[in-house]
Amino acid sequence: MPLSGRDVAAYVLAKMGCLHPFTLSRILALADLKSLEERGERLTQGLTYVAGPGVFYIEELHSIIDGDECFVKHEGDPKAGRPGCIEYQCEPPRLSEEEKRMLDDAIEQAKSLSMDELNRLVTGHKLYGRLTGGE
Repeated sequence: MPLSGRDVAAYVLAKMGCLHPFTLSRILALADLKSLEERGERLTQGLTYVAGPGVFYIEELHSIIDGDECFVKHEGDPKAGRPGCIEYQCEPPRLSEEEKRMLDDAIEQAKSLSMDELNRLVTGHKLYGRLTGGE
């Protein structure tokens, strides 16, 4: 059964600490793409990936974060080169071992990449069109 967007965001942030929403959305997309490859269905439910030219956003991400006291936003300081980020401060959700594996694989894949590289990895994936409804 697919996971809620809240649970996958909470798990990733609990594992990685404070992340920029751009990075978080790419990790969620990587996990959904991995699940599409392996199981033929997304890992998440209730997330809408909206594609633009070479980028995308998750429509519900802000409402998930804004509507939940476990997610804390930290403002960035562009002059200091510090982007804003989101932190998860509650107990992580309970996930199956398979769900954790898919999310952990996406986290590992994303760790060493720049934002641009991470974005290209997702938008260049063979199943990206299926994820965004553009098939």
